Amino acid sequence: MRVWMWPKSSRLNMYNDLLSDSLSDEGLDIQDLEHGKLMLKVGRAKAGDIVHVHWIHHAYQHPNFLIFLVKACILLLTLTYLKLRRVGVVWTIHNLYPHHVKYPRMERLMRTIICKYCRGLIVASQSIKRKVIDAFHVSPGKVHVVKHGHYLDVYKPQGISIRERYGIGEDGDVLLFMGAIKAYKGVEELVQAFNRLKERNTYLIIAGKADPELRQYLQSMEDSRQIIQKLEFIPNEEVADLLLAADIMVLPYKEITTSGSAILGLSFKKLVVMPDNEFIDEYFLENMVVRYDPSQPSGLENALKQARNLKGERNAKSPNYEEALLPLEWSAVAKKTKQVYQGWG
Repeated sequence: MRVWMWPKSSRLNMYNDLLSDSLSDEGLDIQDLEHGKLMLKVGRAKAGDIVHVHWIHHAYQHPNFLIFLVKACILLLTLTYLKLRRVGVVWTIHNLYPHHVKYPRMERLMRTIICKYCRGLIVASQSIKRKVIDAFHVSPGKVHVVKHGHYLDVYKPQGISIRERYGIGEDGDVLLFMGAIKAYKGVEELVQAFNRLKERNTYLIIAGKADPELRQYLQSMEDSRQIIQKLEFIPNEEVADLLLAADIMVLPYKEITTSGSAILGLSFKKLVVMPDNEFIDEYFLENMVVRYDPSQPSGLENALKQARNLKGERNAKSPNYEEALLPLEWSAVAKKTKQVYQGWG
C-alpha cells in the first residue's frame, strides 16, 4: 500500500519522521507530500492509495477572507478529485482547532466538511475523540484512537553540562520550559508564578524560539534572577542535554489537547507540571504529573511548589515509567494506523 504522508518529515518535530519510519517497517510505501504540494502531487496518487494529512489548515487558512475562500474551494475540489479516484484520505486531528483562528465559523465549517471526505480520522485519546464527534458531527465509527508514540532513544545526549554552563549546582532545582514560545503556551504566567515563589536555589530555564512580543517581554523583565533564557530554536542535538539537566518540565499551556512536549517529558521520565485535562489520565500514571486549575490565581504557583516537594518522594520511589511508555511503542502505533488505512481500525 502506498501512503502519501503530509508531511513525511519535519525539522520542528520528530513525530512525523518516527511515524513514517514505523509505517515503513510495517511494509508500507511512504511518500512525502510536502507542505504546499498537496494539489501538485495528488495527480500521482492511484486507486487504493492513502493520503494522510496532519495539519490540514495550512491548505486553506489565510488572513484575507477572499483568499481563504479561494484556497478552501481548491482544497475541497482536490478532496473531491481524490474521492472520485478512490484514493482514501486519513486525517490525524492533533488539535480540535488550530491555535490561530481568524474566522471561527468558517474554520468549524471547513473542518466539518473535511471530516466527511475522510475515510478515517485519527486522534490521540478518547477525550479528543468525544470532542471531535461533538464538534464536527462525525460518526463514532469513523474516529480511531491511536496514541502518540514516545520519544525514547530519539534525542541523544551530547555530553553538554547545562548546569555547569549556567552555574547551577547539582543540588539546585531546575524547572524547564522548552518549545516554541507563543502566547497560548502561558510563558508569561509561568514567569510570574516563578517570581512569586522566591525560592533559593531554584532555577527556571526557558528554551525555544519566541514570538517577537514575547521575546520583548522576556528580555525586558526587571526581575529575571534565576531565570535562564535561551530564546532560539533548539536543535535536536541539544534537546536531551536540556532535559537531563531539568528536574521538572513545566507546560503551562492555555490550550491543550494532545501534547508532544508532555510525551517528551514522559519519555525522559521527568515530573511534568501542566493544567488539569483528560489527556493526562490516558497517558500518565501516579506521581508523574502535578496538575492545576489555570482559572485559580495561584494554581500554577502552588503546582510548582508541590512539584518541588514531590521531587524528594520520587527519588525514594520512582513511578513506573516503563508501564506508561509501553502502549506508546511506535510498532503498536504503526499497526493501528495501518488498520485505519485498511478501513477496519
